[in-house]
Amino acid sequence: MSLLSAEVGRVRGEIPVTKSYLNAIGGTHGGWLSTLVDVGGSLAIASHGFRTTGVSTDLSVSFLAASGEGSNIVFDAQVLKLGRTLAYTRVDIYSGDKLVATGSHTKFVAREQAEAAVHPH
Repeated sequence: MSLLSAEVGRVRGEIPVTKSYLNAIGGTHGGWLSTLVDVGGSLAIASHGFRTTGVSTDLSVSFLAASGEGSNIVFDAQVLKLGRTLAYTRVDIYSGDKLVATGSHTKFVAREQAEAAVHPH
């Protein structure tokens, strides 16, 4: 994975699709795309200066188009809301100009918020 950009609340990255990321019919595996939603959402939360990113409470992914071996996947992960106990993220996954998948990831971050209050970055 290569990070393309990072700012508070938003992280973009790129990953080339290799054979190990494919499903049985040659498309990018849905489980791998779901992992990108998990990791991307967590990186966006970490961009707020947290050393840890909480625990997942919800993860949802919609698969919109196919991509395959040799394509470059770009993910754009954003924190939609960072509350006292929950962080809500959205991750869009592209292959070129094509939106391949979009997902949401909610994490319980009360411990991280409490630690940040005691040890601000």
